[in-house]
Amino acid sequence: MRRPGAVVTREPIPVIVVAGFLGAGKTTLLNHLLRGGSGARIGVLVNDFGAVNIDAMLVAGQVGDVVGLTNGCMCCAVDRAGLDDALSALARPAAQLDAIVIEASGIAEPKSLIRMITAMADPRMRYGGLVYLVDAALFETARRAHPEIDGHVAVADLVVLNKTDLVDVDALTATRTELTALNPSAPQLCVTGGRIDPALLFDIPTRAPDDGGDRPIQLSLDALLREADDTHAGESGHVGESGHVGELGHAHLHDAFESVEFCTPEAMDPRALASFLTRPPAGIYRIKGVVWFDLPGHRQRHVVHAVGGFVDVSRDSWHGQDRQTALVAIGTGIDRDEVCAQLAAASATTATADDEHGILHITRFLPPA
Repeated sequence: MRRPGAVVTREPIPVIVVAGFLGAGKTTLLNHLLRGGSGARIGVLVNDFGAVNIDAMLVAGQVGDVVGLTNGCMCCAVDRAGLDDALSALARPAAQLDAIVIEASGIAEPKSLIRMITAMADPRMRYGGLVYLVDAALFETARRAHPEIDGHVAVADLVVLNKTDLVDVDALTATRTELTALNPSAPQLCVTGGRIDPALLFDIPTRAPDDGGDRPIQLSLDALLREADDTHAGESGHVGESGHVGELGHAHLHDAFESVEFCTPEAMDPRALASFLTRPPAGIYRIKGVVWFDLPGHRQRHVVHAVGGFVDVSRDSWHGQDRQTALVAIGTGIDRDEVCAQLAAASATTATADDEHGILHITRFLPPA
C-alpha cells in the first residue's frame, strides 16, 4: 500500500463515465474517442441492458481491453466488488492505459456509478468525471417521459449536446437554457456525431513509437481500431492543427474547450485551495497541477486532480525543482479572470501558518496509508 508522502511512479488512471438516455449517442462518442488518433491508450468497460451485450460488439468485438457486463444495468446487477474487479483488470500495469471509459447503459443510474467509482480502494485509478450525453433533438420529449433525466443532468461534470445538426439555432438555445437551469456549473459542448476532443477528458500522452524490441507493448483496443481504419482514411475523421476533428474537409459544430493556467511561487492556503477544488467556478470540467504548501510536515510536492468536486491528491519530492504552485483549469465558457482571482486569493497569508487544521482539507484526499 502506498504511504502518504511516498514517491508516485505513475499518476492514477482517470475512470470516466459516459452516460445518457437511450439513443443519445454514447457508443458513437466512444468509437470516436477510440478511433480519433490521439495516441492515448484507452481501456473500455461497456454495459448494455439485456442478455446480449450489443454495444460491446459495436465498439470492439470483445477484444482483450473490453470487459462486458451483461444481464442487467451495471449499477444494479454488478456489486461494488464486481466493478472493482473489472476495472482492476483494465488498470493492470502491463496495459499502460491513459484512461478508462465506462459506457453505461442508457437506463443506468449515474449517481450509483459515481458512488461505486469514488469508493474504489485501488490507488491506480481515480474518478475522471461523468460525461452526460443529451440528444439535442429529443431532449424535451425524453425528459417528459422520464423525469429522472433531470436528476442525471444535474450531477454531470460535462454535458454534451449531440445531434445538434438536427435542430435550429432557436431550439438549440432553448435546450441549452434548460440544461443550464438543471446544472449551472457543468460545461456544455455542442457536437455532431459524438465528436469530442479527448484532451478535454484526460491528458494525451507523448509516446515514442514501438522500437520493435523483444517485448513490444500489446496494441490496446483504440490502437487496434485505428489500424483497422488506416485503409479508410477520412471515414472516421482526422485531427487538424486546431485539435478539432474534421471529416472530408467539412467543419462540424463543436465548442472549443479552453484552459486557464495559474502559476505562483507563493505557498497556498490549503483550506482556501480545497474550497476551489471542490467547488470550482462554472464551466470547469477538471483541474490538475502541483501545489506548494509552506507548512511543517507538508512541504512535499502535492500533485492534485479534481473533477466535479472529487479530488485526488498524492505527494512526492520536488527533486530539485523550484517550489511553486502550477495549476491548470480545463473546460468551456470559463471566466478566466474569476479563476485567476480565486486562486490568487487562495495564496497563503500569515494566518495560514496559524491554522493548524487547515491542511486537513487537503490531506483528507490522500490515499489511505
